[in-house]
Amino acid sequence: MIKKATTVLLILFIGCSPKSDLPDIAQKIENLKTFSKIYGYIKYFHPSDEAFRLDWDKFSIYAANKVLKCETNEAFVKTIDTLFSPIAPSIRFSNSKGDTLIVKNSNNSDVIGEQFWFHQGVGYGMSMQNGPYYSQRIIATSENDSISFRPKYGETTNVSLNENQYLSIPLVVNVDEQGTIPISSKKRLESLITDLNHYKIDESSISFRLGNIINTYNVFQHFFPYFDVLKLDWENELESALIRSFKDSSLKDHLITLRKFTSPLKDGHISINAKGVKEGLYTPPFYWEWVGDKLIISDVWEDDLNLKNGDEVIKINGVSSKEYFEEVNSMISAGTVGWLRHKSEELSLLGEQGSKITIETTNQTIEVTRNQKPYSHVKSFKPYTKIDKGIHYLNLSLLDMETFNYLLPQLEKSTGLIFDLRGYPNGNGEIINHLMKVGDTTKAWMYIPKIVYPDQQKPKSYLTANWKGFFEPALPYLGDKKVVILTDGKAISYAESLIGFVKGYKLATIVGQPTAGTNGNFNTFNLPGEIKIKWTGMKVVKHDGSQLYGIGVLPDVYVQKTVQGIKEGRDVFLEKAIEIVR
Repeated sequence: MIKKATTVLLILFIGCSPKSDLPDIAQKIENLKTFSKIYGYIKYFHPSDEAFRLDWDKFSIYAANKVLKCETNEAFVKTIDTLFSPIAPSIRFSNSKGDTLIVKNSNNSDVIGEQFWFHQGVGYGMSMQNGPYYSQRIIATSENDSISFRPKYGETTNVSLNENQYLSIPLVVNVDEQGTIPISSKKRLESLITDLNHYKIDESSISFRLGNIINTYNVFQHFFPYFDVLKLDWENELESALIRSFKDSSLKDHLITLRKFTSPLKDGHISINAKGVKEGLYTPPFYWEWVGDKLIISDVWEDDLNLKNGDEVIKINGVSSKEYFEEVNSMISAGTVGWLRHKSEELSLLGEQGSKITIETTNQTIEVTRNQKPYSHVKSFKPYTKIDKGIHYLNLSLLDMETFNYLLPQLEKSTGLIFDLRGYPNGNGEIINHLMKVGDTTKAWMYIPKIVYPDQQKPKSYLTANWKGFFEPALPYLGDKKVVILTDGKAISYAESLIGFVKGYKLATIVGQPTAGTNGNFNTFNLPGEIKIKWTGMKVVKHDGSQLYGIGVLPDVYVQKTVQGIKEGRDVFLEKAIEIVR
């Protein structure tokens, strides 16, 4: 039976009419979704030696090609058996969900224990191997069985293959001195491995794109730490990405689909890049920002450009500014509006060197050339400025610790300090020590999930962490002055850690806009096609235990830019900070 939603999406993405072979394509999508579930369950949670040694990246593409060729339910079930039985010899097929066969314990006297997968975050298949994330197949014995929440022998995860056939996948297998039990058919395993070794990946093929989508889906399905608060229908996003992949025709198209696929995760750490996709890295000699619902020119650094600060951009390349940015936004994963706008304002300007962009303002239409490298024009911010008698401004995105230590005698005599963290700190987190009167006492605000069940189901544990000992009071103490921290949506990750301490211990008045709502060590994995995906692998909360993800650290005093302020070249954030410290 074909889902109506799937049919509608296929019409939209592929351009088929309802009278075409749409039902066949819709069934292929359903088969691919079922295959995707089995792929993830066996890759990450079925601990057989055969599965552990498999090249899963290549297998995802090879297998997607096989699944695409299935024309009937019988062919699909046979293909699943051919693909997975050699690497997971204890899986079982059944005609009834209630009658799904459960693997019985082996009577082999040589059995030394029960093996299962344990993931701290996830390390298996990831490209980062020296961080806090790892995966391990653990053997539990009668003498050593310390993980109380692990699956027990006989526990399975079940997948519906069609209306009356099911697949049961054990989460635990027996193991002896030679390895996991049962052992796969040597003939079937060798046949699969030979076919896989001879299979050549065609980066222009639909199976290449589908395999990468399936691979990506499973990383987040089983290990993304925020599904409990995100409330996202991730399987529906998988379906959309699979359908879109049928229309894609290039590696760049594929990259766009991957970005649109992961955008709803609202993870500001997510970045997806491919070596084979040349993306423009030049901008025109101006910058723009959203002020309310208006796109405003906020900085111009070519005198003859005939643009000025405060000009409103109505259209870009013939479409409304709002519509232009909707497409850009759809490829950005962002936790807060501030981070989304920051990234979209940057990315919307990028293009090939010498390429043109046509913009229409309220009084003219002009064509400008992308001839500048990003950040080649730096605004006239200084690392340090003495604003007034006793009031000092320090830009933490530029200031280094050597300069800060040199300034300490002056800062100690000050009456007001303004720390600007509208961006990323320049290795100067130790400054926080001089604002603290007592040491850090927060028990935990970082949580790495310990996962032993698929789909993040059933009780799980966390490795908890904090920064105790990292931030301790240091002299001279500067917290006895009027202290303001400026921030906005550009403050992400480590910047949010620092602002989190400021907020949690009330070390200063926070002025500006909410931060990016994304913190925690990132993880990375690579896909065929030299595609690299970075994402957040742990859960981070605020010091009071409340949610940071998708919310950010909220300011004590909100400030909003104005068109008039931009026209006059004023920094309204800094003006408010000066007003407070005075």
